[in-house]
Amino acid sequence: MRNFFHLKFYGLILVAAVWGCLTAPVGAQEIDPDRLLVEIDNNMWSDTKFVIGRLVIDNGRRVRTLGVETWMQGVTKSFSHYKSPARERGTKMLKLENKLWLYTPQTDRKILIAGHLLRQSMMGSDLSYEDMLEDEKLSQAYTAKLEKTELLAGIKTLVLVLTARDKTKTYQTRKIWADPKRKIVLREQRFAKSGKLLKRIDFKDYFATGDRLFPRRMIFRDMLKDNTQTTYFFDEIKFDLKIPPKYFSLRILKR
Repeated sequence: MRNFFHLKFYGLILVAAVWGCLTAPVGAQEIDPDRLLVEIDNNMWSDTKFVIGRLVIDNGRRVRTLGVETWMQGVTKSFSHYKSPARERGTKMLKLENKLWLYTPQTDRKILIAGHLLRQSMMGSDLSYEDMLEDEKLSQAYTAKLEKTELLAGIKTLVLVLTARDKTKTYQTRKIWADPKRKIVLREQRFAKSGKLLKRIDFKDYFATGDRLFPRRMIFRDMLKDNTQTTYFFDEIKFDLKIPPKYFSLRILKR
């Protein structure tokens, strides 16, 4: 009889263990969320980067396309030169550390974007100038916590809640849907300090370039607007190339 109860007891333990494995979040124990952020950043970022792309801006009434070339050095320096359409040709944007300048050929002057101007729409898109200024590595700016697992577009993702390390960040909280196998993000949400959802970004059509994966397009949505979206198409991208220092100097904003 004693052996019977011992067997029954161990049987219950085995069932409980199996049930716990079935119901526990997949990847919760073997994946470190903060380490996953680092691996995601390794896919998206490099010492330098050059992009030829298009911003397709749909405001619900009309669609317009901006052609732009961008040079980036790390997370602190970037220079964008708009090539089309004719109305926007020659517009330039320069990011140096925590400052952002805009040059327009119509006025032939450079403007420091600061204060409330940072919250304005960038070139009429779903991105703000603040989004450009705070474009940085997630692993450096946030800590991560696993919230749950969820299927997104048929892919089993880990939903991570990101909390800003710096209390002055525009988005104190972000949420990402990460594919832990490929070390990529499929969706991101950005929240106000109040918890209100402000932005959503979907990452589409990842492709292999060298030893990294990168999206061919990113779809931005300002959740405070109706029926708008901005799609950033990456038509050509090069990593770890030599960029002359002139691209990150205020002098490049002149004609």
